[in-house]
Amino acid sequence: MTADGSGRGSSGPAGLSRRRLLAGLGGLGAIGAASGAGTFAYLSDEETLPNNAMGAGEVELDVSCDDGDCTVSNGTVSFTPDEPIDRGDSGDVTFDVAVRSNPARLWFATTCPPTADPLGDALEADLRVDDGLVSSGSLSELRREFVDGLRIDDRDGDPCLDPEGDTLEIQLVWELPDDAPADAAGETTEFEFHLYTEQCRHVSEDAAAGSNPFAGLGPCDEPEAECVDCVEGGKADDIDGNVVGSGSGNVSTWLSIDEGPLAGDAYLSVTDVEYNGDGDEAVGVQFELVDENGDPAGKLCAVRIKGGDDTEAYPIEPPSNDTGELLYSPEGPGQGGLAGISNVQIDVCVDDNGDEDEDGHDDSGDCECGGNVRYRDLTFRYDGESDVTIRVTTQRTGGGDAEVVFEDTTIAPGGTLTADGSDVPQTWGNVGTSLGQDTTIEIVDGGDDEASETVDVHTSCSEVLAIGDTFGSDGSGGTLYELVGGTFTDGNSICAPEDLQ
Repeated sequence: MTADGSGRGSSGPAGLSRRRLLAGLGGLGAIGAASGAGTFAYLSDEETLPNNAMGAGEVELDVSCDDGDCTVSNGTVSFTPDEPIDRGDSGDVTFDVAVRSNPARLWFATTCPPTADPLGDALEADLRVDDGLVSSGSLSELRREFVDGLRIDDRDGDPCLDPEGDTLEIQLVWELPDDAPADAAGETTEFEFHLYTEQCRHVSEDAAAGSNPFAGLGPCDEPEAECVDCVEGGKADDIDGNVVGSGSGNVSTWLSIDEGPLAGDAYLSVTDVEYNGDGDEAVGVQFELVDENGDPAGKLCAVRIKGGDDTEAYPIEPPSNDTGELLYSPEGPGQGGLAGISNVQIDVCVDDNGDEDEDGHDDSGDCECGGNVRYRDLTFRYDGESDVTIRVTTQRTGGGDAEVVFEDTTIAPGGTLTADGSDVPQTWGNVGTSLGQDTTIEIVDGGDDEASETVDVHTSCSEVLAIGDTFGSDGSGGTLYELVGGTFTDGNSICAPEDLQ
């Protein structure tokens, strides 16, 4: 059991100033690709044009950076770290921007990130301009935020960069957290931005509002839905009995999912099938995962084809409701060919766009524990009036001594405690490790008034637990504990009352 009574720090990487941000946004380029520092100048000598185009006169824009992995070319600024980024790595880069010859306005705009960029999604970044924080978030979020352009020359209410003044400083600070996803570590990404100048002499501030050349370029395409978890979906049997005789390339058979969470709610719509040489056994199958209306019923992330005594596993990357190709059975022992398909097992994605509730519960599962699914851990908030020392024990199913699942720890009012049964082996019903039949929360040191207070919570699944359940009495009409979280042994979160079936 763990306790959380102190809160969590919310500060990100070192702050970025607004001016530094603008310069740095100029261009974070392909990581690990380019090198060298550069300076570019943009010159113009056009007549004054309507709709706030650049007026007559010369504007010179100088951009440089303090890191050898920066490049500046044709109005695009890029930054490239030396090496692929691993967990725990951090860094920063500063860009200096200055105008020469004439006062000028300056716009900055990022380019859209790829729809799938694990490293960009995981990197925590701050953007600063002249030591003022402009934005914080993931690198991908920062890239999407400024596609429509941002004017950055306004310094404390004083618009237009002065050719005789200081440089504008843009800084990007980044860090890859230690707990970043594995697919982000050791990867590369890119971040780049564009700069546009307009001299101030011939365009009023009121008219300058329409001069942003990047307006309307956003928004970026939404990122691909993340497959948070790949979980068992079900199994379809009797492949041969259903598809033999349909003919390769001309198949419209639907296979029922007879076992698993999707049983009765989804089907395999077979779009192609391949038979062995004798034509009497299916050895390859292609299909879509659909609901009763023929619409996509989720994204496949893995498929297993059973044939003979073996199973051939196929990851579906990226996840899709269609296998995209024929998937084949394993070789049959002593047959010199593929075994006939006996069943197809599917795994589906749990993601943040509908397959998983906001509380983290997988809708394909069941809110109630039972069978081999038990409560793995439960988190309670302590609502007493004074600091107390709490111990939690659980009684193992099948007998034996009670196991301590939360060591003696002092908890302040409003603090939380987690009864963690992930290391408690159970014997009855072969339920593995979990909280046992009953879990007891005991105040072992709380002063004279609460020193002997104990509360029993039934964790054997005989009573359904839900977020918001309360336990114990504080002696003045209130309760001592409220259930605020927890997970089952199958990885699903416990439910709110409205989600209980």
